[in-house]
Amino acid sequence: MRALVLAAALLTATVPAYAQAPKFSTAASTINDMMANPEAKAVLEKHMPQITQAAGQIGGSTLKQLQGMAPDRVTDKLLADIDADLAKIK
Repeated sequence: MRALVLAAALLTATVPAYAQAPKFSTAASTINDMMANPEAKAVLEKHMPQITQAAGQIGGSTLKQLQGMAPDRVTDKLLADIDADLAKIK
């Protein structure tokens, strides 16, 4: 058991920072969570200026979930562009 714990600790210690999951994503982060972070909020407002006004009604959803309700407005390209900018947040 100790060997397993030690191996897990060594593996996590050797994972480079660039390989770690982004802090926010369109699939995993709720709109409210992103709106609470100034950098993530700026990304959302850059790509979806109307998001601030709608956050009260849709804030508990992820953007990926929102895509299911409005696929013509929340496209795969839009989500990819947002994810690319969110990935820059440290």
